[in-house]
Amino acid sequence: MPMKDYQDALTRLQKGLASGYQSSPTVLNTPGQSLMCKVDPDYYLALEPIFTEILARWAISFPQGVLETLVHTGNLVFCKPLSTHIIPLTLSWGGNDYEVQAAFLPASFVDRALKLYAGVQEPLPVSDLRIRADERAAVEAFFGEMSPLASVAYL
Repeated sequence: MPMKDYQDALTRLQKGLASGYQSSPTVLNTPGQSLMCKVDPDYYLALEPIFTEILARWAISFPQGVLETLVHTGNLVFCKPLSTHIIPLTLSWGGNDYEVQAAFLPASFVDRALKLYAGVQEPLPVSDLRIRADERAAVEAFFGEMSPLASVAYL
């Protein structure tokens, strides 16, 4: 069976993300309003399942197709032992804590989409969103052998 080529689907996802950002820049990097925020220089934290559902709409796809494309192209942290891309976390911003279902995407995927298709020249800065420090061990286990989040991601 031939391997599926995900490049066209990946391009659609990046164009969709860039289009959504151009329409409403608060969809990225605004804690409390955004689908995802940059939590360290290398990763964005996305809120699930809303992130996948909206990205599917923007890219004219299905949520399962979005997930399949992101996982198979290495653009979504996937915890193999747990067979999931979602981790429950407590996030902090503005002096409050929030319980969420989170996913992580490499910043290179998002930043490249914005540069190529939305004309954003510089990568977005790390947001004010932080993960509670007592969640660090769980997050590092979730990342497995992948590079873990930098300490700036934690409060």
